[in-house]
Amino acid sequence: MADRSRVWRFAVGMRNPSQITLLISLFFATVYPLTLSTEGSRVLSVYAVYFMWISLAESWNLVGGYAGLLNLGISAFFALGGVVGALALFDGFPFIISLLLAGFAGAILGVALIPTFRLKSFYFAIATLVVPLVVKPMVEFLGNRADFTVPQTVILTPIGLYYSGLVLAGITIFGAYFLMQSRVGFALRALGDDELASSSLGINVLLYKSIAVLTSGFIASAAGAYYLQIIGTINTTLFQNLNFSLFPIFMVIIGGIGTFEGPVLGAVVFSLINYYVTSQFPGSTVDTFILSLMIIGVAVLLPRGLVSSLHELRKRRTPIPVK
Repeated sequence: MADRSRVWRFAVGMRNPSQITLLISLFFATVYPLTLSTEGSRVLSVYAVYFMWISLAESWNLVGGYAGLLNLGISAFFALGGVVGALALFDGFPFIISLLLAGFAGAILGVALIPTFRLKSFYFAIATLVVPLVVKPMVEFLGNRADFTVPQTVILTPIGLYYSGLVLAGITIFGAYFLMQSRVGFALRALGDDELASSSLGINVLLYKSIAVLTSGFIASAAGAYYLQIIGTINTTLFQNLNFSLFPIFMVIIGGIGTFEGPVLGAVVFSLINYYVTSQFPGSTVDTFILSLMIIGVAVLLPRGLVSSLHELRKRRTPIPVK
């Protein structure tokens, strides 16, 4: 009953315009494919990348935005999810089961990070940065190969890919929201603000850090299994692709660290700019230069991200009632 009441309050009692905007956006995203013709539905696969980045950004925000853990090795979870998803599909498992198996594999990998929780600040970040380098040769040894390709017969249609990504992103967004409204969420916020003070107040630091990392690993690996549907094949070089470790961080910084809507807004803005710049300057490093300037600009001018800045602007424009 408590969970149902919390869902009801979220649905009808929201006063935050950004949350309402997000719900409206999800509604239009749901009905958008219904307005397309059969030929036009082919463009839906383009939007799949946005859903993937939203899920990855939300995944990193759980550990980096709320729990205060700077995870630089999220590409290990992402690539592992792609590999496990490929093996599951190759063995005849349905797509949904492959997502779940990939997610559980990511959670298990998260367990391996628990001993690193005693490390502080950038020492923990360095430890996570090494994780992809450790997992990659292990996957190649156990799988006896570096390429994991699935038959085209198990690849989703454009409309199936679109709605699967929409559901994945939606579950990730609102799952993270309800998690942060629970006792776990309050504990994670406390840890992110001051771990020592939280421990002195009786908060189980190890337990709640573990929950954050395991949940984040599950989401990131499920996103990797979904990414497999987009490209059709996974190579173990994906473990060393820093884009999948750094881009989610950039997206959260742009949108707003430790906010509900920030990762979504940051993922959309970053992906749109990245898509436009790479299409205008293919095969060059101009895209890296422009994106780097954007990150620096946001960090300097809007250190709390777009969402927090918009909230502050709205408060300033809201007149104070005179009694």
